[in-house]
Amino acid sequence: MQARARQAVKAFDLLPVLDYKSPAGKPSCVTVAGNDVYVGYTSGHVRHFLVSSSTSASGRTKYQVRYLDEMIGSSKKSISKIVVAPTIARIIGLAENQVFVGDMFSMVGAQTYGRSTPKSVTFISVNEASTSYDLEIAVCQARKKSVLLMMVTAERFITKQEISNLQAVPQKVLWHGSVLLLAYEGYYSVYDLMSRTELELFPYNTTTTSPLMKTLGEGEIYMNGDGLGMIINESGDVCRAPIAWINQPKFVCYSKPYIVGISQSSIQVYSLIDQQLKQKSGFNDAMSAGDFAGNIFIITEEQIYMLLPVPAEEQVERLLDSGNLDQAMALAEETLGSLTRSKSSRLKALRQRAANQYWTRGDLEEAFSLFTKTHTPPAKIYCLYDTLFTATTAGVSVAGLPEVSVAGLPEDKMRDYHVFLLQYVSKTGVRTEELNTIEFKLVALTDPDKILDLLKEKRPMDMKCVVSFLKTEGFLYMLGVYYASCGFVSEAVDQWRELEESEMQTRDPRYPGLRCIVDLLLSTNIQAVIMSNVEWLISRDPDRTLHLLVSTSAELNNDHILNLLVERPLHIVAFLEELVINQRTDINRYHTQLAQQYLTLLLSPHTTRQRALLLRKKLQAHLLTSDKYAVSLILNKIQGTVLKKELAILYGKLQEHDKALKVLVYDVHDLQSAEEYCREWPTGRKELHLLLLNIYLNCDKPDQQDTLLERAVEFLNDRLSVFNYSEVYKIIPRDWPISLIEPFVYRSLGCQAHHYRTSRIVKGLSELEWASVRAVKVGYTRRTVKITDGTYCAFCFHPFSDSNCSVATNGEVYHTQCISQIT
Repeated sequence: MQARARQAVKAFDLLPVLDYKSPAGKPSCVTVAGNDVYVGYTSGHVRHFLVSSSTSASGRTKYQVRYLDEMIGSSKKSISKIVVAPTIARIIGLAENQVFVGDMFSMVGAQTYGRSTPKSVTFISVNEASTSYDLEIAVCQARKKSVLLMMVTAERFITKQEISNLQAVPQKVLWHGSVLLLAYEGYYSVYDLMSRTELELFPYNTTTTSPLMKTLGEGEIYMNGDGLGMIINESGDVCRAPIAWINQPKFVCYSKPYIVGISQSSIQVYSLIDQQLKQKSGFNDAMSAGDFAGNIFIITEEQIYMLLPVPAEEQVERLLDSGNLDQAMALAEETLGSLTRSKSSRLKALRQRAANQYWTRGDLEEAFSLFTKTHTPPAKIYCLYDTLFTATTAGVSVAGLPEVSVAGLPEDKMRDYHVFLLQYVSKTGVRTEELNTIEFKLVALTDPDKILDLLKEKRPMDMKCVVSFLKTEGFLYMLGVYYASCGFVSEAVDQWRELEESEMQTRDPRYPGLRCIVDLLLSTNIQAVIMSNVEWLISRDPDRTLHLLVSTSAELNNDHILNLLVERPLHIVAFLEELVINQRTDINRYHTQLAQQYLTLLLSPHTTRQRALLLRKKLQAHLLTSDKYAVSLILNKIQGTVLKKELAILYGKLQEHDKALKVLVYDVHDLQSAEEYCREWPTGRKELHLLLLNIYLNCDKPDQQDTLLERAVEFLNDRLSVFNYSEVYKIIPRDWPISLIEPFVYRSLGCQAHHYRTSRIVKGLSELEWASVRAVKVGYTRRTVKITDGTYCAFCFHPFSDSNCSVATNGEVYHTQCISQIT
């Protein structure tokens, strides 16, 4: 497991930088501040070393460490802890519970601290999250269960706060911002300085594990567990997976993004990105270790080693070279993601390189993410796709991108590449003619059903390229759609005509049939295109063609269309109905032709009864409402047929109403139709009703006289009948009793009374209006108008020569002859 997790390149180089002869005692602790290294010994000595670097001719960096000076602690006992404060130039050491202070450069003990120095100290921790100029330290005191939070200045120790309510005496403490991490005998806890509350974290085995705490940066803290390294945040919550150490470390150092554990026999390097082992090397007899700004120093009894991190960029490049793209990108994002502009540009180049490699091996999701982050122009990716649209299987290498061959890929994998590029183009939002053309091709190859939606947007594309592509790929129906979207309606119709005339098995399956041509012609209404295709359309689908002809707003050659429809009487009737009834044409021949077509179909023996009834109603309505047809011509065709009601309508059109009504009454015996004739005729209804009443009353056919007399009474009493009542009283038989025609009498008297009263009201209103007008006129004529030499006509602007004048309602004065011109 661990071996598989190792990274392909090493993260650190172990360099021996100084061999020295140790004074009495062994190294016990080390601390680093910039180029200054301070080593504490069991003899009470503190030695100061200076680290310097140089670059060789081969470009490699070399490090040298030289001994500068040393000091002896106040007790001359083993030194367990050293901290430095560069801002106040002080070094602080802890030797067997006693604290001493010295100058970090001259290595001379400082005498000014005196009684302010804390006593009985078991452990010292620097607040690495402090922003203060002076040094902030946490001090554990052995004689009581307390921790002092102190400020170290250039001259004294200042106690800021005392934490005295602890559970036990801490073995070790780590001060980080607003919390204290405490290591007790067998367990860890966190103490919140703001709320003064303590929370127990997790236990550890005191026989196998020594307490160890280390600040990792960005609010994360490492704590030694039983075989595991726990990583928590300031609240005490675990924020990363634990480190599964191979060997329990004695010392832990941090160099972003790695945590280094130094045990009795090895150096282990784990990444905080995935908590996996990345590097392991044997190392014995480490006495102490410390880190500063990513550089790690390891002290043995007679030598100082430097664990030098390999530059992050170099690590990333080596990982890319070895094909470990995921590790390379995780490391690059962690180490270079928030650096300077120059580093950021380098990160962009690494991302670009990784994106290309992901793309090459088919990891398109990762490639998409990195291409997006680097804002790679789509044109740089398009050049790799040339083989997607050709038959070649040769690889391509363009603009530094890796060589790849995709033409030989399986169909599903090639489609993945198409979808990848399509998604990338859509995300970038770039819209140029070239990109629109490529996007159109990709949509056609991945999801042809969306081509219509894309064409509706009418994006500019390379028409020649699109046409060639659609023909090559067999998208012949879509080619017509594309022509139509570009305004080339004739070309679109020609393309679809070829499809319509092709064999069914070779036809584009997306072709919906002839309706697409009709819909296009109907939406564009281009006369020339419609007329050039109408004969072909009629031969293929006369019903759809008729829908086009009657629905289009284009000016058509109606005579030519009627000639084409001559063998289809039902269609020609429908087209003539559109012209005559809906468009209300004034052309007489169309009205006449419609009547003739009705007659032809109505008298045809092949016409069904149901259709004949409908046609007869249409014929009657047309004969009755139209005034444009040749009445005499239609009359000649109808005479001698069974169409007596239509014959009556034609007599009526010739103003021969007497003949019309007699046909209905005597020949057809359809008294109801005769009465409807009188009521529906556009003009002279009172006269027609009177005429029909005369026919009822003066029948010369004995077998019908009684029936017609009875009908005459019903006709008179019918409320729908309208008469000139005075004329009716002249012709009705005088021997009829009033009771026989009582409804008629009451209705006639009521109408007469109503007419009388209405006329009286109208007369009264007219007289009132006339009186009002006369009053206004009198008011005008009684006004005095003064004419002087300075009075001028408001129309001609000339003076008045006499007193004759006219005055308008607005008071302006005119010559009498001028006012007549105005009115």
